[in-house]
Amino acid sequence: MSSLARRCAAVSALTLLACTEQPAPPLPTSSPLVLLSPVERLARASLAVRGYRPSLAELEAVAADPDRLAALVDEYLRAPEFGDTIRDLHNDTLLMDLEAPKFIYPNLGPFADATYAQLRAIMQEPLRLIEHVVVTGRPYTEIVTAPYTMANGTVATAFGLPHAGAAEVWEVTAWPDGRPAAGILASNALYQRHVSAGDNYHRGRANLISRALLCHDYLDSDVVLDTTINLADPEVVAEAVTKNPSCASCHQTLDPLASYFFTFAPKDYPNAITRYPYSGYKPRFAEQWRTTNKRPPMYFGAAPQGLAGLARAIADDPRFARCAAQRFTSHLTQVPIEDLDPALIARLQTAFVDSGYDARALVRAIVLSDAFAVSHTEAAEAADSTVGLLRMRPRQLARTLLELTGERWSTLQSDKISGVPLGPVDLLDNDTIGYRVLGGGMDSYYVTRNQTTMGATSALVSRRAAMALADRVVEHDRTSPAAERRLFLKAEVTDAAEPMVRSQLRYLLARTASELVAEDDPRVDEAYAMFRDLLAQSGSAVRAWKLTLAGLFADSRALYY
Repeated sequence: MSSLARRCAAVSALTLLACTEQPAPPLPTSSPLVLLSPVERLARASLAVRGYRPSLAELEAVAADPDRLAALVDEYLRAPEFGDTIRDLHNDTLLMDLEAPKFIYPNLGPFADATYAQLRAIMQEPLRLIEHVVVTGRPYTEIVTAPYTMANGTVATAFGLPHAGAAEVWEVTAWPDGRPAAGILASNALYQRHVSAGDNYHRGRANLISRALLCHDYLDSDVVLDTTINLADPEVVAEAVTKNPSCASCHQTLDPLASYFFTFAPKDYPNAITRYPYSGYKPRFAEQWRTTNKRPPMYFGAAPQGLAGLARAIADDPRFARCAAQRFTSHLTQVPIEDLDPALIARLQTAFVDSGYDARALVRAIVLSDAFAVSHTEAAEAADSTVGLLRMRPRQLARTLLELTGERWSTLQSDKISGVPLGPVDLLDNDTIGYRVLGGGMDSYYVTRNQTTMGATSALVSRRAAMALADRVVEHDRTSPAAERRLFLKAEVTDAAEPMVRSQLRYLLARTASELVAEDDPRVDEAYAMFRDLLAQSGSAVRAWKLTLAGLFADSRALYY
């Protein structure tokens, strides 16, 4: 039995809950670390990079020759799903993947009958730009210096951008209003999501950029607040941020950084948008800092000119490369940034810069490192906890089930919410009528962090998705020719003879949990015992296969990696 399998052995292999409902404790550094086997490392790399498990052929290739791991990782970095991972990774900090109606552009004009899915695409404009930079191997600095953006038909219509392809195709395009070459710093959607209200004077936007791109969050600063300041008096506040030491310690650099963003409308909620195309770029307001915060644009003591100058200063800042190494490592290993090994980050930062800021090289270095392959410590092994294991996020689970079954857990709900048609809904990637947050994901507004452990609701969501798609794939394979079947390649859905059932179960364990086992392995024994009992109770091999497969999909060893 593999080390990962032993970690969940205290829970029945076919349970529909998960290893634990409590947050896993951090790895105890006093106990030696135990690394995953080559096959387990492949599974973790595949799920982290592509969002679904390796094929049987890939597992067997690495089992026969562990040196094949690196070549397969290179293949994963070229997979279309790698782009999805890059968007998810950057949404962790940019928080652009919204569904709440008040943050979606209004249904009017060309979008009078647009679905939630169409309008949701508008908010993904900066994430798609980052994805393009990464998957095409362009220098990562281009996410802040690019003279272009990305648009599909919806985004092009919303912002008046050129778009020549099919409506659903994302393509490189240019802003027609002369805004500077500043990548995501020139994004309509970014500033529509992160508004600046009242006397904030773009400070929130400045902290977003500092936090996301430099890993410097002003809200985490160790400052003793002066509670005698009358925050209700704008004149008192304006004086305090320059003269009061408690305030000036942050505002000395925050306010000049914020002054770069006056070129974008401060607060345009949907009811402020009365027609399309819409542009939040307002260069005529660039000098408003003179009458508001009265701090000329500066970048931590330097004075780059305009938004393009700011973008170049960020790209050249060593903190930019270091922050990228931290955010990529944190997302892929599910370890908080503050808990990452500084020595590891320093090595990754150096390799990243030496690669010409190729983010694919950074991802490769992370997933092939021993830090990525930690399974547990010897102490954790004795305690049989989930320390060191990574848990599937809802979108990883959705991609995994799609790859296994050929279908999404979705509905064709035709009702409207707030007058907006829903259209087909992926229930693991939707919060309006779906279960993304309940499944442990984030909605990028009220919930801004993914869960890394299994709770009651996420266990139930996993169980329900497993049952729905197990039913669908069994029905599909029951009525399809052998060459078109998706999962039942070793036995017919109607087979109940033990040799055929064991052969099929062995295959299913490899596909659902990335475990290569013999047909007389205890895990196959356990699965076969369940199938046999279900067959006896229902009298139907088809019914027994549906329930057994649902158990395998929702098993702890399928949900963790």
